[in-house]
Amino acid sequence: MASRWLQPFAVHLSSPLIWRFNRRGVARGTALGLFSGFAVPVAQTPFAALFAVGARANLPVAALATFVTNPLTVPFIYFLAYKVGRAVLRLQTDTILALSPDAGVIERSLMWMVTLAGPTYVGLLLFALVSAVIGFFGVHLGWRIWVGQRWQRRQRAKSLRHGALSLKS
Repeated sequence: MASRWLQPFAVHLSSPLIWRFNRRGVARGTALGLFSGFAVPVAQTPFAALFAVGARANLPVAALATFVTNPLTVPFIYFLAYKVGRAVLRLQTDTILALSPDAGVIERSLMWMVTLAGPTYVGLLLFALVSAVIGFFGVHLGWRIWVGQRWQRRQRAKSLRHGALSLKS
């Protein structure tokens, strides 16, 4: 490895299992990347890469799947996550705690966590779990359909060749 930062991971990064494009590796990579994209607030791609190495998932797919959250989608995702989290936690808009004017930084921070960050992260975790499951099974289903179509094309081509051979005889 040329980079001294990647040197400790050289053994793991040289494994062919994390670079192969097979059904299981791509499905795992998709699921881990989507989970990391939603559940990890910062450095999603390095976390997805670490998860992929540990799970023998496809590392490039895991890294690319994290881009489901990007600067264009984050405001909408976080807004929806907040709404979903509030619904799951059954918080009402009038349950926001009132702070006294002399409340300190710790009280204000706790208040922020309870009223905004808590429901948002609950929503993000739900998005992460649901998208990981859908991504995993969606890749399996899509892969199966793709292989089935290739098989059918091969069978049609084979029958056409045999039909052409029988006409010549």
